[in-house]
Amino acid sequence: MKKIVITSFIMPHELDDLERVLVDLNKASKYIKGENYSFYISLSVSDYLIDWSTSKVDKQFFIDRFNSLKPLTNWAGSSVMQIREEVMGAFQCKRYAHNEITDATHFIWLDTDICFDDRILHYMESGIDMVEDSKIEKYFITPEIVKYWDTTWDCLVNENFMNHPLDYCKTNNPFVDSGEIGDVKLEIVTNNVVGQPKTKFGAGWFTLLSKSLLDRIPLPESMGAYGPDDTFLMWGIEKLNQKGENIYQFKLKNYIVCENYIYRDRKHYDSLISRIDRKEEFKKTAYSVFQNEIDKLN
Repeated sequence: MKKIVITSFIMPHELDDLERVLVDLNKASKYIKGENYSFYISLSVSDYLIDWSTSKVDKQFFIDRFNSLKPLTNWAGSSVMQIREEVMGAFQCKRYAHNEITDATHFIWLDTDICFDDRILHYMESGIDMVEDSKIEKYFITPEIVKYWDTTWDCLVNENFMNHPLDYCKTNNPFVDSGEIGDVKLEIVTNNVVGQPKTKFGAGWFTLLSKSLLDRIPLPESMGAYGPDDTFLMWGIEKLNQKGENIYQFKLKNYIVCENYIYRDRKHYDSLISRIDRKEEFKKTAYSVFQNEIDKLN
């Protein structure tokens, strides 16, 4: 039996996005068996990330708003919706989910600005079945995308968007472009960009990873709260495959997810919450031990 854990980390200014994603997942749930799914969602209201003393809306407002969204996860077999002071980034949330949901078979890493249609879970499960019929254990599955920041992403770009201009992802209507765009099938991804690993993905773009893969390349505690989880996995997979292991990336050809660039305006929160941007600090911590953690893989 599958147990697929949908994992998201959010900040208070992302609660509207979380609500939209949970509503869309409810629509997707009608095509699958809910008991095969679990949620692991962490909200941070940490004083290290938000100066509540100068914010116009207090912490409890966002805690209550977060808790009000819990019924939207009731279609799943179980859910963890938590507020923990020590969880302060997506990297950390994903690591905690992997360590704590020990009976999981797969994890979906989902950012709250991702747009998809109501067939996404159906196609992901179909992909799991096809891969595991081939007796492959360590793998991950990604949807396709529209034209992105540069051509290094072209191995994931749907052929209908290949001739669009760079940065099309920043101007397109994500609700129109996401979803099925032809017969959906599973393909192996090979990134042929010189100097890059053979796999290529954005961590929160509805990426589905087998637990066996994360057991083999766990996200290191030393890398902290926030950082290059996708890059770490890509280079870890590259190293292990060069040593003779068989770890695969598949994509759902003709199924597209989009980032919501043009409709995710959160500026109204800027006057309400005094956020403290720690991203560069967190990334510095992660990259300071990045190569050492790769070297540990053997």
